[in-house]
Amino acid sequence: MLRLHNDASRLPLLLALLIIVSCNGAEVAQDFEVELFDGERFQLSEQYYDNVVVVNFWYPSCAPCREEMPEFQKAWEELDGDEFRFLGVFVPLGFDTEHSAREFVDELGLTFDFATDRSETISSAYQIEFYPTTWFIDRGGRVASTHSGALDEERITAKVRDLLND
Repeated sequence: MLRLHNDASRLPLLLALLIIVSCNGAEVAQDFEVELFDGERFQLSEQYYDNVVVVNFWYPSCAPCREEMPEFQKAWEELDGDEFRFLGVFVPLGFDTEHSAREFVDELGLTFDFATDRSETISSAYQIEFYPTTWFIDRGGRVASTHSGALDEERITAKVRDLLND
């Protein structure tokens, strides 16, 4: 009987410990560095302490990627001025080249940051299997959520605002 009582008295402590671990145990986004289409350098770890960072993996001939990009642009414009960064990471798959990716960005008038995962090391490290895939990273560098498939402006904006308010 005493053993059961001792175990029961430890239950609140164990539950509190599990809550702390689950709240603080979010995966930290793997750091990477790329050269942006405009020639600037982008280092993830230099961005996420001041900004919420949204990383979108895509390629031009991917139909859902093409559908989603105007939605990202709308979200980018809607959120203008807040502490966030969007990065479109072009992954060269199939017949797509960096040239075709740059043409696509220009054609749609996309104004947020883009880079090429030239050796596919970033997409491999992030275990990207489906396109598009988007990672939402909070200001502590923790992966807040990921999403495979096309997103609309409303969902992108809501997620970023939630992270900005945390």
